[in-house]
Amino acid sequence: MRNLLLSLGLVLPLMGCGAATDLIENPGNKATPPPIPETFRNKCDAAKTQLRPLVVEWEAPDRAALEAQARQGQLVVHYEGCELEVLRRCAAPKKQVYAYTAITPKDERVTMSNAEELYASIPVHAAKLEGKLAESGQLAAEMTIVGEYGVAGLPPAVDQLAGDCAGATHVVTALTVGAFSFNAGQTKERGASATVLGAGVGASQANSSETLSRDGNVSACGVSKRGDASPPENCGALLRIELAALLPAGEGIPECRPGTKLVGKECKPVEKPVKLSPEDEKFVDDKKGFGWGTRCYTHLKSGALPFARAACQKGLEADPDPQTKGAILFNYALVEDAGGDPVAACELLSQSLTVRPNKDVQKKVDAMKCAELLKAQ
Repeated sequence: MRNLLLSLGLVLPLMGCGAATDLIENPGNKATPPPIPETFRNKCDAAKTQLRPLVVEWEAPDRAALEAQARQGQLVVHYEGCELEVLRRCAAPKKQVYAYTAITPKDERVTMSNAEELYASIPVHAAKLEGKLAESGQLAAEMTIVGEYGVAGLPPAVDQLAGDCAGATHVVTALTVGAFSFNAGQTKERGASATVLGAGVGASQANSSETLSRDGNVSACGVSKRGDASPPENCGALLRIELAALLPAGEGIPECRPGTKLVGKECKPVEKPVKLSPEDEKFVDDKKGFGWGTRCYTHLKSGALPFARAACQKGLEADPDPQTKGAILFNYALVEDAGGDPVAACELLSQSLTVRPNKDVQKKVDAMKCAELLKAQ
């Protein structure tokens, strides 16, 4: 199937978007659940501005697929009303990747007592849950949050996407993780020290609720702390996603290639000013390039890149021997790398190895992944 449509890969038909759920006749003397208010004609209208929907009501395979897809890069989706579709064959720019930020564990409870709250909180599967809400009177998501996977910066523009992106409207900018329990019905607590996912010491519960879904272990979440590189084991369940609309074509921030830098919204070549330092203007190198090579390195260490470039160029113009030329080319490569042009640096390192094979130069080539960098040009 071309795309992953959340709900076991099937198109969500948006049943009930526009019509109230019919209540089954209630035989006997049982109290009839209150009718779900319908204050607007299309219930999916409540979802149109919801950019932080819960995902606790999704089935486990759907949440697992969402998590796995997020590891490939930023998620691109079609999101409209009650329908959310992950476009698996559509890719955001490579720089858009998720990074985890841990927080001190926090508890949150979201209750849904009517259709407006239902569709505003969980729009994707709201239609399927209308009957359960009518029957139980309340749905509630009880969550412990330990962190989120997020992408910094502005969302990409439509023309920055690659692949099969027909219908793309949003990207997922963050995924909140932790542990949760999604319940139908009301839970009344008596006593003190009740936690969000269970009774604490000294508390008792009169529990008339039904657990619809659960993921993660709240006890495992307690070890989470700021600075963690990933969620604790058994406390990485997806709770909520955050969406941002794609920017119009031409409005995105471009991904600049090596050797260029971002100026406004354009990628421009890295500037490489070359200027002799005042003390170098009268310098005479009687060592056939070696002196200039030394001055190049001295200027590099002080951060004076224009002076370093000029000195390296002077050294190469002096027709040095292979050993000296190789050293000057290596220093020149360090200058260009410090100046933000790794491609030029790799080219100079390659020249250095050609005239003077050297283990230290080769280590630098490997560390910079020059083979891959130059192949991509």
